[in-house]
Formats: sequence, C-alpha cells, structure tokens
Amino acid sequence: MTAAREAMACQICLAPLNTLGAPPTYVHPVQLATDGHEAVPVPVSQLDTVRRTCDFCGDPYPTWTLVGGEVTAVAIGAAAGLVQNFGQAWAACATCQTHIDDGRNDKVVDRAVQAFGLGDHPQVRERIEQLHQAFLNARLPGRTLITTTAWPDTAITPRELPKVRDRLARLYRSDDDLPLAVASTDVREHIAAGLDRARLFWIDSDFTDLAECAAEKLPDATISLDFMPSTDGLLVWSRPITHRQIAAASWTATNDGWQLINYRTIGGGLGGTPLQRLREQVGWLAPTSTVQVQEQHVLPGQHPATALIATWLLVVQQVAEVTTAVVDKAIRKSYARTNRPVPEVRILSIGANRGTTPPTTQSAMGASERSQSSRFWVSGHWRNQPYGPGRALRRPVYISPFLRGPDDAPIKLSTTVRILSSQKPKPARD
Repeated sequence: MTAAREAMACQICLAPLNTLGAPPTYVHPVQLATDGHEAVPVPVSQLDTVRRTCDFCGDPYPTWTLVGGEVTAVAIGAAAGLVQNFGQAWAACATCQTHIDDGRNDKVVDRAVQAFGLGDHPQVRERIEQLHQAFLNARLPGRTLITTTAWPDTAITPRELPKVRDRLARLYRSDDDLPLAVASTDVREHIAAGLDRARLFWIDSDFTDLAECAAEKLPDATISLDFMPSTDGLLVWSRPITHRQIAAASWTATNDGWQLINYRTIGGGLGGTPLQRLREQVGWLAPTSTVQVQEQHVLPGQHPATALIATWLLVVQQVAEVTTAVVDKAIRKSYARTNRPVPEVRILSIGANRGTTPPTTQSAMGASERSQSSRFWVSGHWRNQPYGPGRALRRPVYISPFLRGPDDAPIKLSTTVRILSSQKPKPARD
C-alpha cells in the first residue's frame, strides 16, 4: 500500500501546489496569479500559513478540509481537451460548511456563482452544481480543522478568557480532526485535561510589546520549571506577537516534560450563524504548532516557542505586575451551574520600577564610565544570570534599552530614534 503524499505549498507565495507526473513536479495552480516566480515546494506541515481558498466559493478563509469523491473535469475545445483534477480533499469556509451541515447545497452553489460573477450564465451554474454534487455525494464522515489560515485578528479580553479556555478544551475532546502532533485521541485528552486545570494569563499591550522585542533577540534557551509561572497554563497576548502572528500559547505537563502549543485566533470577520457555529464547535483559538520538551531541553532562539519562553523569562525576573480580572457574569453563572469554582485570570503588566534597566548612578559606575564625557544608548539585550544552588545554573535575563554614562553628561547624538512607549507614532500628514 502506497503512503499518501504530503501536500506541498510554495515557500515564496504560500499557495498550495499542484502535481504533474511521476516523480511529481510541483507547479502553481493555473488559475493563480503570481509574479512569475518558480514554485519552491515545502511540506504544508512546515508552514504556519498557507494561502488556501474555499474550494466551493473561493472565500480566502477556509476552515475545514472535507474528503469526498475524486472530481475530474474535462473541457473539450476545438484544438484539444483540458483535464482538471479537483482531487478528493476540498477546503470549505465556515459559511459553506454551515450550508452543507444544514443540507442547503443550493446556497453553496449560490455563493460560488456570486463570487465568480457568473449569475447570468445558467449553464455555468449547472456545471458548478454538478461538480459540487460529485464531491458531496461521495463525502466521507469527518472533517479536519485547517489551522494554517491567516484569519484577521480577533481581540480576546481577560473577562472572556475562561470561556475561550473551555471551548479550546472542548475542541480537543471533539470528533473533529487536527492536523498536528496532537492528533491522537490520548494526546488530545491529556491536553484538554491540562487546560481544565491550567492557570490563565492575559498579557497587556505594554508587556506584549516588551515580550515581542525580547523574543526577537532571545538566544538559545534551556527549558526549566524554575521559570514557568505554573505547571499547566494558557497565556493570551493582547495582540498577535512575532512574525508568526501567535495570539496565545499553552503548556501542559506530561510524564517527561511539557507539551508547548501555539495558537492563532480564528473567525475574525465572520458574522451571523457561521460565526455562532464556529464559536460553538471550535471556539476562538486554533493550534498552529507544537513541541514536546523536557527539563533542560534547549530550544534555539528562532524556535516557534520563542515568544512564550521570552514571556516566561520576563515574568520570572519580576518585570510583571499581576492583577486579577473580573470574569464575565455569564461565565460565572455557567461555572456555578456545574459546581465549578470561577477561575482566576491573571493580568500581567509591566510593573513600576521593576529594574530591567541597569543603574546609571555614580556609585554603580566604574572608572571608565566616570571618565566619559557623554551618555549613549545601549540596545535591549539578553544576558545570562547565575541562579540556583551555589549560583551554578544560568537563565537569560532581558535588559531593556538604557543610557550608559554619567548622569550629568549630555546624550550622544545619533541617527536612531527610540520610542520608549507602547503607543505607535501617527503618520505625518502631507
């Protein structure tokens, strides 16, 4: 029995690729507009984002992969015939999936006709309907959540974080498939149980800015329980962080370490019944990457878990000031009905005078600094700090940008402008 070939996408434009011949040659789909670059194939499993569209209507935010009949269309012209293989795995957006679940395949056809601007061509509508039916009539049970769709951002507030956590645990316990290392039933149940007992953390905007800046420069880091804020946890940043657009992360204790999982928000821009169904069936978060780590496991600086590790390290060096959020009233009532205690949501913000900036007083300076005639900026960076028994262990500590030099000396001019604020500057008007 031949193993199924893994789907491939172009590393440059992130579009799924078609295959030609054997051994396969990977090419862009004929209908895809590109800048003319050659396809650079990489396995879809290695990408955080893949630029797929709904195979029913062309919506740019596909949500589910369905498996149905192998559909092939043959167009015969005066010169030659064109064979288009649509395959047996189709992507469906949330709206098309809602119509399919409700048995309204005619509405799926309506969406396709409207999206392609073919409302005045009844014969074209008939052909689209035939393609859809050929797939759906042979559809197999089940579906797989597409976790590589780059949805518009969805804000998650501290008040609703318990509900977000509960829906995520429900997703892991559902019958819907997940295309990750967490796909097995036993692993998913273990992660769901970890979410049930997880401490909840929400990172405010200033702390999120600091964490993102620190994550970009994080060196190789050694995993240790010493700098985890809890054994199991779910952490949400106020906005997506790093170039991977990670909105949240969870960690779950296992027999030999922890399962670290990154998430992106899902459902942004939807409304009505499709959004309601998505929130009920999936929730707010979709897992995008996962890694199993052990105590003293070393992660490279550009690993997908860098944002989480950097945030942990900032918390353990006491940069964070912790307050407690007021949980939404409806959530409190829901927990009361099931005799569960209302979970505590911890809001992490940058505390006042938390000391990530080295002192610049005369008493703290060496002779070389006292002899300087000006002050200059030192960029934010990490340095290893001794800790533990006999100070034999090391952990990275983030040093925020600071001025080095005598307090009464002028600041050395440079062409670099540093904005020491979480507020982004407004663009100048012409």
